[in-house]
Amino acid sequence: MVAYAVLSLTIIRMVPVALCLLGSRMDWLTVAFVGWFGPRGLASVVFALITLEELHDVPGPVQSVVGTIGLTVLLSVLAHGLSARPLAGRYAATQADQLGTEESEPIVRRLVSKS
Repeated sequence: MVAYAVLSLTIIRMVPVALCLLGSRMDWLTVAFVGWFGPRGLASVVFALITLEELHDVPGPVQSVVGTIGLTVLLSVLAHGLSARPLAGRYAATQADQLGTEESEPIVRRLVSKS
């Protein structure tokens, strides 16, 4: 259960986001940033509720599936919550270096203050 939850937060979520952004001409750092902070757990909670509602009479490991979804959402809240400020600050600084200080200063200030 834990292994799948960790994979869901990394490879299973980030690879499809990266594939969708292939033609966008975004740099690898931006693609990784969007992949990490992209689609989140609310849809997982909705899917868990649908699973419980629709499959309650079906034999099988429904409770294990719902437990895995819950663990994934919990890990997501922890991992993304703890990494939001440092990664947003680092990403903003990197983008500022690429854009030039005068152009990016208001953007960096806004990104860092929101994180």
